[in-house]
Amino acid sequence: MCYEINEKWDIDFTLIMFANLNGHQAAEPDWEYVKSTINVETGSQRTETYITNLFGKTKLRDGSVYLDPTKVNHRRWRQARRGDKTAPPWSIFF
Repeated sequence: MCYEINEKWDIDFTLIMFANLNGHQAAEPDWEYVKSTINVETGSQRTETYITNLFGKTKLRDGSVYLDPTKVNHRRWRQARRGDKTAPPWSIFF
């Protein structure tokens, strides 16, 4: 979900997506691990993070249930599906 708080302090939704993503340890994961490094000078370490790979992003984008076209140009989104899968019938790319 992406949103903005407007000048009246109301929430303006930009994008809402739903998807069933495969975990990072699955045979075909939808996530990738971003290593956590230690700052040599301070000794601090950022939180370990996982981000969606292009397959996961495509699943999320297929599951868009709300999109504000004045703020999101979905025509620029890259897509990747495994195998010979096509966009599901509910996808904005179908």
